[in-house]
Amino acid sequence: MVKTSVQMKEMIEEFIKITKINYEDQTEKIREKSQAIEWQFRVGANVIVSKNSNRDDRVHLNVNMRFPPNDAKLLVMKNPSFSKAIMEISEICAICNVGHQWIKDKENIAGLAIFSHVDELNLDRISFHNTWDNVARVSGHVQKILRSNFSGFSSQGNQGETTEKSMYG
Repeated sequence: MVKTSVQMKEMIEEFIKITKINYEDQTEKIREKSQAIEWQFRVGANVIVSKNSNRDDRVHLNVNMRFPPNDAKLLVMKNPSFSKAIMEISEICAICNVGHQWIKDKENIAGLAIFSHVDELNLDRISFHNTWDNVARVSGHVQKILRSNFSGFSSQGNQGETTEKSMYG
């Protein structure tokens, strides 16, 4: 059965409440900046669940990792370790069927977004939590890849209860 945007939002909020992780409905705040997002929840430190205005058929789930300035200095194309990390991250994302996008601040890489979606027709608690777990698992692997390729990479900005805890406890 086709679900409306409001029905999807209400379902997602109930699915988030089950986790007992703090969350914030950012719909009004995000609408002030953009009409591209219909509604959005920020869950814990780094997870965004949203519904784009131009897609009636899915809910997006993102883990946004922000890098501290000392870590970001290592993430430059001239650094062979960064090229290696890019390849490893691309491979794990492809294998796990999630997307990724480097977040830039002017010329510097400031973070990385790992994302997936749940189709509206398949939107139930299990499919939502499975997608969340998959994105969180890949996010954890990405952190390990970055730490193994860069000695001293802290990834302190990447830690959060939303990616270190399974949806089921």
